[in-house]
Amino acid sequence: MRRAKAYLWHGSPHRALQTLEDPTWEIGTESEHAKAMQDKLKEFMGYVTANLTTIPNYADRHRHGEPIATGFVESAVNQVVSKRLVRTQQMR
Repeated sequence: MRRAKAYLWHGSPHRALQTLEDPTWEIGTESEHAKAMQDKLKEFMGYVTANLTTIPNYADRHRHGEPIATGFVESAVNQVVSKRLVRTQQMR
């Protein structure tokens, strides 16, 4: 898991998926906890597969002082949308 996380951090989702699909990686389903872990792992791999093209190289961004989180963007969008939804202001 740590190796897959490092690959994702460095913008290599294909290598992360290879690591997670490695045949030596067997959780087993003997217990409910192991089954839940396996289900979460499959869900995570599905997420990574669906977003292969949009996973950025966070390490490179961090080195260049670029933002990693998108919270500031979401906040700006929410402010614009809420301001435009006020009935007294016209859309332009």
